[in-house]
Amino acid sequence: MRRMDRALIETILAGTSGLEKSDTGFQAADEHRASIYLGGSASTTVLSDLVRIQLHETHLEAEAKDRTLHFVTYDPILGLQVRRPREDGPRTGF
Repeated sequence: MRRMDRALIETILAGTSGLEKSDTGFQAADEHRASIYLGGSASTTVLSDLVRIQLHETHLEAEAKDRTLHFVTYDPILGLQVRRPREDGPRTGF
């Protein structure tokens, strides 16, 4: 699988509903949350519950809802996900 670079990630983030570009990066709107999938030679890690992603020249900075900051180079990024807020309505389950 081809790795992502900064230009591709910026294109994806700019075209994704639920993320708004600001001076401090891409902010998750409302109750949207983002995840970044990182891969190495044998394992995958997910940075989840992200509310802000800021792109830098050599790396990105991702802030989680609990204010944890992650700093990641672009090379291990395999994919991005944006989770939309749940819609109100009847739900099944407990």
